[in-house]
Amino acid sequence: MKHLILGTAGHVDHGKTSLIRALTGYDCDTHKDEQARGITIHLGFTNIALDQDHQVGVIDVPGHKDFVNTMISGASGIDFVMLVIAADSGIMPQTIEHLKIMQLLNIKSGFIALTKTDLVDEELLELAIAEIQEFIQGSFLEDCNIINVSNKTGQGLDEIRQEIIHQIDTTDERDLGLIFRMYIDRIFISEGHGTIINGSVLSGQLGKEDKLTLLPLRKKLRIRSMQKFYQEVDELKAGDRASLNVVGLKKSEFKQGMLITNYEKDASNQLDCLFNNFSPNKIKLWTTVIFLSGTFKSKAKVHLIDCDELDSGKNAIVQITLDKAGFFYYNDKYILRDSSNNLTIGGGKIIDANPLNHRKRPQKLIDDLKKLSQDNLAYVLLHEIEKSIDIIDSEELSYRLNIKQEQVKLLAKSLSSNISSIKQKDREIYIVSQQLEQINKEILRMIKHFQVNNSLSDFGMTINDIAKYLVASNQKLNKASIKVILDDMIYKGKIKCVEDTYTLVDHDSSINSELIQKRDKILAYVDSFTKNIPEEVTKDFIIKKFSLKNQEYNSVINSLIENKQILFHENNYISVKDLNQILKEMITSFDDQAFRIADFRDLLGSNRKIALYYLELFDKLGITQRQDEKRIITKKNLI
Repeated sequence: MKHLILGTAGHVDHGKTSLIRALTGYDCDTHKDEQARGITIHLGFTNIALDQDHQVGVIDVPGHKDFVNTMISGASGIDFVMLVIAADSGIMPQTIEHLKIMQLLNIKSGFIALTKTDLVDEELLELAIAEIQEFIQGSFLEDCNIINVSNKTGQGLDEIRQEIIHQIDTTDERDLGLIFRMYIDRIFISEGHGTIINGSVLSGQLGKEDKLTLLPLRKKLRIRSMQKFYQEVDELKAGDRASLNVVGLKKSEFKQGMLITNYEKDASNQLDCLFNNFSPNKIKLWTTVIFLSGTFKSKAKVHLIDCDELDSGKNAIVQITLDKAGFFYYNDKYILRDSSNNLTIGGGKIIDANPLNHRKRPQKLIDDLKKLSQDNLAYVLLHEIEKSIDIIDSEELSYRLNIKQEQVKLLAKSLSSNISSIKQKDREIYIVSQQLEQINKEILRMIKHFQVNNSLSDFGMTINDIAKYLVASNQKLNKASIKVILDDMIYKGKIKCVEDTYTLVDHDSSINSELIQKRDKILAYVDSFTKNIPEEVTKDFIIKKFSLKNQEYNSVINSLIENKQILFHENNYISVKDLNQILKEMITSFDDQAFRIADFRDLLGSNRKIALYYLELFDKLGITQRQDEKRIITKKNLI
């Protein structure tokens, strides 16, 4: 059985609720204020069960001009419409407004119920039909059936039922999407059960054991039971009219615009949109409006992007800035009313639910946004990848666009000339190809530079070093993303990993035998200054004495430091072998006892200057610690 919702539309007092009551036996005007005034104020809900295979939820919307906001929140959840027009009144202001709103909300099918036919003669009936046919020209109802009906006599009710069956058979179910979303349009307390919430499921599916989050409060809700068509069910899908008994929400906490979902996302107060102006007036560069989507409502400012003013009946790309942040996705529909909330001025669809702030309007921005508005989901995916300053995976993209990962991967294949894909277990990671190429070049360049200065080392750069250099070159990648790219470079044979460091694949520290001999001679020279200050082991002295180029000097010294054979102290290199020997003698002589500089001088068999030189180094290394005029040994392990 399909999951579809039928919605009514039309001017006040044209017989929408009466027709639903005649078809179902149920009065959607259940509120006291509605019954007292004789008009629909709130959304009404019921269902029509035509046969075993044809059942549909029904939303009865108010037709009075004061309740257009309520009509919009109901219309946002319907799949096909029954536009109700009274034969004795004809086309009225809300008839026109409702049809325009339905077109903006992308409702694509429906039919017209011409009511109160018992109140007019044949001639007036023909005129009413002719007026309607002219009115629906160019709309999605242009070729729809117009059914004459009388709620009083029952004329046409069977034809209405057959038309609903036809609509169910020919209307596609909405795409489920990945994320369960439902605006709450009704909340009440049921004695013995607790909090009941109602709404139309916009996307996704929900099981009885699934966890829900209430946005924007980010409260966790637990499901006690779920109903559809007044029957308890274990699953709900997009297109269902749903009732949920939940734990975790008090009626006093509820506010209009709240959304229940199985996925928490960040709220946004800026939206890039395609907008159609159907008001009689021009829209200026900046306009203050009321923004409506589902049950969400906020004051907002509209900024025209691809024009300076917008004529009636024309489309434009706009950026909408909301006073109150909401939770939206690509292709969500919206309606704009004027700032006094008296006139619907237009609406359209969201093409970027989390855009940058467009202070300027360069032509490239305009061209990109126009492409986004053309219902090309592959380009929308590319835009999301390009917009991300970091790499992004198929799972994150599926949630951003509310589509399944399999669809993301198929779309990404069609973009292979623009984006690069890195496969990892059950997900794929994407990055703009040009950006990945630039990052690869930068990594290879820095590793090569490192190895020129460390040619005698078996090891390469650490991921921390690589991350630091990439940030310096304005590549704002986190460490996890850099690791993904490094792993991909290893897989493609561009680099290799040596004990958590990264080197070029052809790096071999053993091939430079001449430099290795010079390194060994330098180490022997440094080791020769036993228990003495190596006053001649400076950079300039080593380069000159051992005939080294600057890069050769860097490789030799870095190799000796890396292998813990020398240390740098007070502009000189000293022997670690010598230091360890001194440390052993210190431990033997002083152990846990405090000692003076003179005691250490006597141990070395040298003078105070040399003793102080070594003690200051040991202090720096944390091996010794000063206590007034004495020192104690704090670390007894070798350097």
